[in-house]
Amino acid sequence: MRVLLDKSRAILELWSQEHNIREISNLINFTYDQVRNNYFKKFWKKGYLERVSFGKYVLSEKGRDRINSDLKILKSKEIILELSKNKFSNKQIKKELKKKIGLDLTDSTIFSQVSLLRKKNEIKHRRIKEIKIKEDKDFYEFLGLILSDGYIGKYNIDFYNKDPVLISYYENLMDSWNLKFSKRIKSSGTYEISVYSIRFVSLVNKFLNNKKKLSKDILNGKRDLKNRFLRGFYSGDGSVFLSFSYRKSQAKWRVEPRISLAVFNKPILDQTILILNSQGYNSTGDAQNIHLGKRKDIKKFFREIKFIEKGRISHSRYYKGFSKNDLLKYISTKFDKDKTLKKLMKKPEKELIVRHIRDKLRSV
Repeated sequence: MRVLLDKSRAILELWSQEHNIREISNLINFTYDQVRNNYFKKFWKKGYLERVSFGKYVLSEKGRDRINSDLKILKSKEIILELSKNKFSNKQIKKELKKKIGLDLTDSTIFSQVSLLRKKNEIKHRRIKEIKIKEDKDFYEFLGLILSDGYIGKYNIDFYNKDPVLISYYENLMDSWNLKFSKRIKSSGTYEISVYSIRFVSLVNKFLNNKKKLSKDILNGKRDLKNRFLRGFYSGDGSVFLSFSYRKSQAKWRVEPRISLAVFNKPILDQTILILNSQGYNSTGDAQNIHLGKRKDIKKFFREIKFIEKGRISHSRYYKGFSKNDLLKYISTKFDKDKTLKKLMKKPEKELIVRHIRDKLRSV
């Protein structure tokens, strides 16, 4: 049974003594019609009042029972809230209610009351394990990884990748946060790491909003935190590569370095460009990719961001298996000064250029 509103109960209690409607209206400074239409009629219909003389009424036994019942229920909510905060079980709460105020509630009522009160008062669930994760650089890097290769469920956070290096990095991160995880390998060769924790899901969604858009914490975060977020994001869905095109008019190859990031969500793509711009990059984008093609941007990326250490190139025809950072380092520090490369670019065989760069990467 729902309790009366505080105002309704206070007005009903005034009829503990004999009163007519006019006297009640004077006591609470309401109009006669307000008392009559909004309160008296309802009380009379419910049987909470009985007539004692012409125009005068007093609380009936049912009315007194209703007030006492309401007060007992309100008191029970205080007790339930306090005991729930102290991690009492529903069975223990039920026992205490009967002992303290003589109220015997059903198990289902106790359950619903506990749930409602905890939600209303933002009390953490007794059975949900607490997590302690510092929102530092490692956490922001983790957010980037989840944004690229992760899945956010109702109760779980999953991470998928084929690179054993990134999988090992991710496992170590979960261990450092004392999070239990499960690991399996799919038939495709992709590793899946799953953490089941409602608290963890809630924390991640505070920043990633179910991977629909980025939070202000990321967009307006400190420079070093944004760089680490970008490192995680690029380590999952980013690539560094060299594109080749032959110019017949000059009888030479043109080799252009580029860093790209695949982003399949338009709001995320736009927000990532904003982050890059805020960090001083001149990025360009198309429907599903963000590109860094200028030498100064690539060198800046090498100095300030990089990829997660030892992460491997997986989708290149020529450099699959090589370290992303090694290719990035070659492009940033040796590419423009590579005299042998410049000579090979004048030869018709592209394979000579590819072989030379592969040899350089092996010696990094």
